[in-house]
Order: sequence, then structure tokens, then C-alpha cells
Amino acid sequence: MTITKNENDEKITILLEGRLDKLSSPILEEEMNKEIEKKKNIVIDFKNLEYISSAGLRILIASEKELKTVGKSLEIINVNDDVMNILNVTGFIYILNIKR
Repeated sequence: MTITKNENDEKITILLEGRLDKLSSPILEEEMNKEIEKKKNIVIDFKNLEYISSAGLRILIASEKELKTVGKSLEIINVNDDVMNILNVTGFIYILNIKR
């Protein structure tokens, strides 16, 4: 998985490319922890994300909870049909802030 970040005064956008699974989720977790410390809103762009596993979903939920404690939010954008199906089946579409 490749992670590309773009930051401005208001938010941090993280573009994910490839697969977010058991092997790559620790990398995202480390990056998210760094960005949460900046106390900015985070947008994760799933445009080039091919797959997300339960390990990846755990990172998203934990990050969203942590951001809420500092009054910030996590938004997920550009979700393709395959990943949206996973989010739907797992019920995460009701938990996460997802914008297609």
C-alpha cells in the first residue's frame, strides 16, 4: 500500500493506494497516530484503494474515536464499489463518515 499526504491549515488528506490489510494496516496506524497529534480534520481518499480488511477497518474506527476526543473528524471520500460493498456488509457505512 502507498500513502500520500497533503496538508493545509484546516485538514490533512491521505490518499491510499493498493490494499489495506493485515500487512499494511500497521503502516497506516502509525501515520494516523502522527496526524491525529496535529489535531486537524482528516480526510482519507479511497480513490485508489483496492481492498480493506478488518484490520484496516479497526484502524479507521480507532482513529475516528481519537479524533472525536480532540473535537475533530474523519471523513472518507471516493470509495469505489468493491470497497463500498465491504463497508456495507460490515455495517461500517453506518459508523463512518463516508462521502462517495
